[in-house]
Amino acid sequence: MTRSRAIPALALASALLLAGGPSGLGVPDGPGGLANAAPPVSVVSRGPRTAGRVALTFDDGASPANCRRILATLVARGVPATFFPVADAMRADPAFWRMVVAVGDPIGDHTLTHPQMPTLSAAAQFLQIDGARRLAEAISGAPLLRVFRPPYGAYDATTLRQALRAGFATVLLWDTSDRDTSLHGTVAEMLAAAERATAGSVILMHCGPNATPFVLGPLLDHLAGAGLRPVTVPQLLGISWTGRPAASPPTPAQILDGLSPLPPAPSGGVVIGPAGIGTMTFPPAPPASEAAPSATAEPSPGQPTTAPASASPPASPPAAGSPAPTASPTSPAQDQSAASGPGAALALALLSALLAAAILALGLSRARRR
Repeated sequence: MTRSRAIPALALASALLLAGGPSGLGVPDGPGGLANAAPPVSVVSRGPRTAGRVALTFDDGASPANCRRILATLVARGVPATFFPVADAMRADPAFWRMVVAVGDPIGDHTLTHPQMPTLSAAAQFLQIDGARRLAEAISGAPLLRVFRPPYGAYDATTLRQALRAGFATVLLWDTSDRDTSLHGTVAEMLAAAERATAGSVILMHCGPNATPFVLGPLLDHLAGAGLRPVTVPQLLGISWTGRPAASPPTPAQILDGLSPLPPAPSGGVVIGPAGIGTMTFPPAPPASEAAPSATAEPSPGQPTTAPASASPPASPPAAGSPAPTASPTSPAQDQSAASGPGAALALALLSALLAAAILALGLSRARRR
């Protein structure tokens, strides 16, 4: 290669090197670069407002007894719903989750142990999502609906990347809640909160508190009177779902299996009934090497900031009718260094371009003289 040709080649190599590799385009790979940009994941809190449909969703599964009461009520009324259980809680009553599949209701992913996702490393977040899918599918005997609901509605860009990596291209929040995890709310207050649902609403409820079975029946009456028809999450959002009811789905009596249709008394809270989440044995926490520094966890406005990062009871959801928590577009990913970011990438790109242009100009000038 002649010297005149080598210099332009050197300019190109220098630009690529300083820009962070052949994929750089002025943005370095790794922390702060394109590899850490938010992936094409759909984050939704409601469906279309044009159709008179809503989706009832039930999280956690902390109380097997109340889960059975809820499903029995739904089956008796011919109403579908979508369940988002904590996978480890499903171990308390595997037969129930096979009944959910048998009646044709979808089961989505709600993590393995209900942590605050933004406080975890990328590896730990993937373990929570993928591990939950594997365990839930083993218990239920059916594929999960490929929709992920982050605990507390808290997520960051790393959560979205790991959800997509685990096969979940939809992250579901909510726009309405019955606030049944409130320790001080009454059934009347919870019902009033849930009745704020409008066409397209995703209604958040829980499969745990004693209050929820008391709220469900009157809520179904209200929705019917308001012309709002409950459908599953995939029906509301237009997501592919192949689940179908069994040829002989369980009856309400079979689901209850001797239980009373309602608990002895209504009460809110997050861990109600035997074998609740607070008394179960969870897998060990991720190794210290996988734990993200707490300083990098920067929840966006509206996200809970005091909920624990392990399998403690979930925090109360946002007020009914208020937007569900969303990720801040400026929140740093957990595996991102403090020094990286769009500003640094832009500065490096400009420096690369200027240096490349200078070397190229020098090479062309010398080539002409010769």
